Amino acid sequence: MAMLERQFAVLHNRAQVALGLAGIVVSTTGFSGRLVAGTNVWAQWLIISGLALILASAAIVVWGVLHLRWLTMQCGETTEAWLDASLAYRDKKTRAYRVGVIVLLVGLILYGAALAVTLLNPEANALPARERVMSVESLQ
Repeated sequence: MAMLERQFAVLHNRAQVALGLAGIVVSTTGFSGRLVAGTNVWAQWLIISGLALILASAAIVVWGVLHLRWLTMQCGETTEAWLDASLAYRDKKTRAYRVGVIVLLVGLILYGAALAVTLLNPEANALPARERVMSVESLQ
C-alpha cells in the first residue's frame, strides 16, 4: 500500500505541474492574447486552438488524475483482488495523465506557433485583424 501511495503522489505532483503550465498560458493570454490575435487570422486560429487544447488538457488532468478515490475504498474480497483493483485504478489515472500531457503539448505547440506568427509579423498593429479590416473599410 505504501508503494501505491508513493506512485499516486508522483502522479498527482506531475498533474500539478501540468496544471501549472496551463495556468501560466491562460494568464499570459490574458495579457498578450489580444496582441497575438491582432497579427492576422492565422495567429487568431492558432492561439484559440492552442488555448482550447490547453484548457481541455487541464480538464482531463483534473478529472482523470486529481479526481480522488481513496485506496481504502477499492473493492476486493481478497488482498489480491484489492491489489488488482488498486493497480487498475492507478493505471487508469496514468492513462488520463498521459492523454492530458499529450493534449497539453499539442496545445503548447499551437500556442507557440501563434507567437511565432506574431514575431514574424512585427509590422502588425496592436488591434485584432478583424478590427483592422473594419477600420480600413470605414476609411474608404
